[in-house]
Amino acid sequence: MRSDLPKAALVLCMVVAIACPVAAETHAAWRRQGASQAEQKDWYAQNFGSIDALRQAVDEPGLRRIRDEKGPANAVREVKRQLPRLPLDVAVTLVKAL
Repeated sequence: MRSDLPKAALVLCMVVAIACPVAAETHAAWRRQGASQAEQKDWYAQNFGSIDALRQAVDEPGLRRIRDEKGPANAVREVKRQLPRLPLDVAVTLVKAL
């Protein structure tokens, strides 16, 4: 790395060359996640609209058994397995309401 530029400038250029693409990818992933969450909320509103309607559509005794035996996190995972488009916060609210 022989150059007329000081070593600090070369190091700075390398850091910028690595940091900019990483920052751009992170920002793009963050925006995609926000869009996905909005789509999930819309899907929930169109198909259920309320926790009561959702409770009627799922197997309450089965979820309650999973919650009591394996814990609430496993019950939330089961809800998300059955209804993958359901927002996570709604799945958590459902398990708490059982």
